[in-house]
Amino acid sequence: MSATESKTWLVAYDIREPRRLRRVHRYLKKQGMPAQYSAFTVDAHDGQIAAILHALSGIIDIRADDVRAYHLPVQCPVWKLGAQDWPDGVYLPATQAARLLTVTDAEVSDGPEVTELEEG
Repeated sequence: MSATESKTWLVAYDIREPRRLRRVHRYLKKQGMPAQYSAFTVDAHDGQIAAILHALSGIIDIRADDVRAYHLPVQCPVWKLGAQDWPDGVYLPATQAARLLTVTDAEVSDGPEVTELEEG
């Protein structure tokens, strides 16, 4: 994949101060789609994601906060636990919808068998 080809990125953050947290969230809402409160998917080529991270570096405190961008491959399985609620009026591009809405619920059968212990 070339540096100028658009890719889907997962941008996640951990911001320690509420004001900076709100500013980062507002900025990323303009750049991509929320996957969860502190995680966004962004379609961008390498230069664009670098520009987004550069802009965020002016908002965060690099000594206390953490922002990461992970390139998501085209064939990327996604597992989830719990409810996935999207706000009314949210429309996802097909590339993001395929990644975020086609998920595999984690099942107990995928792990060791769980049984209840009898009292007594």
